[in-house]
Amino acid sequence: MASDNKHPHKHGTKAGRLLRALAPISSNNDQFRRHILWLLLIRVIFFTLLIGVTVVLGSLGTQVILPSDTVILAFLSILFIFSVGSSATVQKSDLHLKRFSLIQFLSDTVFAALLVYGTGCSQSIFTPVFIMPVIAGGLIMYRIGGFMSAAAATLLYGIVLFLEYMGIVPGYMTSAGYIPVHDLLKSTNLFAIYGVTFFITALLSGTLAARLRSTEEALTRTSFEFDRLSLLYKQIFDDIATGIITVDERGEITSYNAAAGRITGYPAKEVLGHPIEDFIPGLKLDHTFTRLVLDLKKKNGTMIRAGYSFSRLNLPAPPDVAEAGHDDCKVITLQDISAVEKMEKRVHEAEKMAAIGELSASIAHDFRNPLAAISGSAQLLAVEEAGKNGRGKTLSNIIFRESKRMAKTITEFLQFARPAPMQEEWFALKRVVDETITASDNLQAGYMDGTIRTEIQENLDVFGDRQQLQTVLSHLLENSLTFSQREDGPITISAHEEKKNNQNTLCLEVSDRGPGINPEIKQKIFQPFFSTRENGTGLGLAIVQQIIELHKGNIDVDTRPGKGCTFRIFLPLPSYDG
Repeated sequence: MASDNKHPHKHGTKAGRLLRALAPISSNNDQFRRHILWLLLIRVIFFTLLIGVTVVLGSLGTQVILPSDTVILAFLSILFIFSVGSSATVQKSDLHLKRFSLIQFLSDTVFAALLVYGTGCSQSIFTPVFIMPVIAGGLIMYRIGGFMSAAAATLLYGIVLFLEYMGIVPGYMTSAGYIPVHDLLKSTNLFAIYGVTFFITALLSGTLAARLRSTEEALTRTSFEFDRLSLLYKQIFDDIATGIITVDERGEITSYNAAAGRITGYPAKEVLGHPIEDFIPGLKLDHTFTRLVLDLKKKNGTMIRAGYSFSRLNLPAPPDVAEAGHDDCKVITLQDISAVEKMEKRVHEAEKMAAIGELSASIAHDFRNPLAAISGSAQLLAVEEAGKNGRGKTLSNIIFRESKRMAKTITEFLQFARPAPMQEEWFALKRVVDETITASDNLQAGYMDGTIRTEIQENLDVFGDRQQLQTVLSHLLENSLTFSQREDGPITISAHEEKKNNQNTLCLEVSDRGPGINPEIKQKIFQPFFSTRENGTGLGLAIVQQIIELHKGNIDVDTRPGKGCTFRIFLPLPSYDG
């Protein structure tokens, strides 16, 4: 599927990055250090901006209480030096980070107390600055950090109010409009209000930090699971053997897996964004959940049978899409069913042939006994008529010959319909071949060349049913002799051992120089009852294939019209200990 995985949570806005920078830390020390560095940077910027803005407003005539410029510069210098030193210290690998963080929060409350004390004590406009270290402590160290910062801020603010109550204040504040406060109740009221405010702020910031931490952990887990699910989906989508194609409401392809590419022959880059009808014409997408078939022309021109089905993808339209019909997207599954249909055809043929076999066996049994009686009577009649005129003898020979041919046909019917149980053994192949050649002398009489050549070693053994494999050789040799009667060239029977699929295999070949097999009928020659011979039953090669399959072997044919024909049999050989 040609698409990129994009996760918005990995990018985010500036505010989101700042929140994550101040978010609760994990056990990761590097992340802890980053949070502290953020705190140091915010401290410098925060105090500098507050004092800078106040100085500018004071220069414009606003009534504010500020110390001299020298004191302000000294305060900022100490703040900068302390922050820079803290930034250098936090890089140490052996630093106790939580203890160092507490020191920073307490330092911020001290800086805030100095700023409040030097700018009017209870009348200072900077009193809310105490809230900053409380919030930072709650965000970085949760409720413990927040409460400790709140306690420090409350204590230091109480000290500032006590010094004010005792009249221990800088002298420059009086000239700036400062009015001394000697009311204990008022000071106590301020202390209580701000103290409660600090602790409530600590509670809220700590609670927010805890929730933010749990939310981030849940988001991390969700993101991880989403990534795993995406990877699993992509792996299934790409590796499944069924072609999967999705199309939008306009019929244009939006995703296309590797199996679809193998089935159609078109790679994904050629089809994405194009109408599916351009590559798979004839699709009928109006029978939901119905399995349909079509003749599909692949990119290379090959025609295959393809099965397909589809269902609707009721996807919600994106926020920026308001057009009707967006939910008319479809997912299409596609399969090459050429092999399946061939298999189904073979199953149907096997079922048909099983029925024919049963019928053939029944008929054969019914005919066999009468034929035996006819044949025996014909032989006796031939003996009795031997001394008389030759006509009776000729008729007897005809009856005997035709009865023998019918008996052979019935035997073939029985062999095909009810194969005999296998009796496997090791035996010498050449001896069986020689016996088969000797038994075919009557057929060799009509063979022009008259030569049957064998190329088999004396010590080459084969494992199988001796009688059935002799039947295979007999049928193949009869087939070659019959079709090579008018041709000049020997018939060759050869055999050798070879490795095939890591299995010791015997390869047996029967080759002739006959007219060959027409390509149009090559696929039919092993079908029962198919024959090109005028008096053939069409069962010889069917029996050959049946016996070879019973031996867990296979047979193929190498032929060209006018160039002869070679039947090649492969029989697996078990391990032989001699």
